[in-house]
Amino acid sequence: MLLAAPLFGAPRIELPPALETSRIITNEELLLSAQKLLPRGAFLGPLLDARYAVIKHDWLVKKFVPAYRRAVTALQAELKHGGDEGADCDDFGMFLRHMAALSGMLAGGAQPSAAQVIVFQENSFSGVGRTRERHAVGLFLTERGWQVLEPQNADKLVPLESYANKNGIQYISFH
Repeated sequence: MLLAAPLFGAPRIELPPALETSRIITNEELLLSAQKLLPRGAFLGPLLDARYAVIKHDWLVKKFVPAYRRAVTALQAELKHGGDEGADCDDFGMFLRHMAALSGMLAGGAQPSAAQVIVFQENSFSGVGRTRERHAVGLFLTERGWQVLEPQNADKLVPLESYANKNGIQYISFH
């Protein structure tokens, strides 16, 4: 399936695979789980839906992440880098979150428990060096717990406990 038809030979970006759900939770359950991740002074964006899907970990690893990698590669091939803030981590973070939302839409069920997270990048992670600035990453709730993904390359999916900048979380947004 295609998200965009090729224009003048541009690469295609495929739709992500339909979400596979482990179970459904309420927005209150998701809120309580996400609040536990927040260090003092950090905040959580609104949860707009009543129910959310806990993502099957195997689906995330075997289907979604490879499809997202292909989409990122196709997108990066078209980008013109001019040194401004276009197509940086927050843009890729939103792209990742939207691809996850599309997966939920294609499944016809609850939206995935997926968020864009702003962290302080104290430590390098997944090919992105120590910037000592704000950085955006993706966050997914699976039956194996919270997982973090670098949206600019989708190179590493790691449990939140192993994420190098977990103590630097500043903001979690589910929309």
